Amino acid sequence: MTHPDAELLLRLAAGEVEVFDRIVDRFERPLVRYFHALCGDPQLAEDCAQEVFVRLFKARERYTPDAAPNTFVFRIAKNLWIDVYRSKRARPEATSIDATSDDEDEDRASNLVGSSRSPIEAIGLAEDQQRLRAALLELPEGQRAVLALAIGQSMKYERIAEILGIPVGTVKSRVHAAVANLRKLLGVDVDADPKKGPGPA
Repeated sequence: MTHPDAELLLRLAAGEVEVFDRIVDRFERPLVRYFHALCGDPQLAEDCAQEVFVRLFKARERYTPDAAPNTFVFRIAKNLWIDVYRSKRARPEATSIDATSDDEDEDRASNLVGSSRSPIEAIGLAEDQQRLRAALLELPEGQRAVLALAIGQSMKYERIAEILGIPVGTVKSRVHAAVANLRKLLGVDVDADPKKGPGPA
């Protein structure tokens, strides 16, 4: 049975432009979360998400049934971010989109960073959320790219590898390095074994 998202993309590719609004509704929030994880700027994240939809519409006829919907959409997003990153080289301060997404990202990131207790669980202060977001923005671009998909989109390593165009082993090593770097930046005991994150695909 065809995945609902794939069906929408196939219908769009076949010329049913009336389904485009449903595709936007389905992917807008995940895309904003993805770009926010990369840049920390809610307005830039919103702008990038809208540009993805422009590019997606232009590329609609290239979608084929053998491509996973998430892979197709987030490859466009990844390529857009490369363009944005090269042109701006901007690293804005981390700010919140809204309380709900902060909490969800915080829980996922804490699972990656923490050992028995995360810094947020241990301290329980609002400013610690900002410390975590700021630490994410301190990571090298390649490490942030894998965490934006692993944490923000709960994607498995194989899917991340497809989107970024890198081997699965490279995804794993970048996640491991990112977790280690986050633990150092947040002052977590680096000798403790970090959790493995979302796990191998």
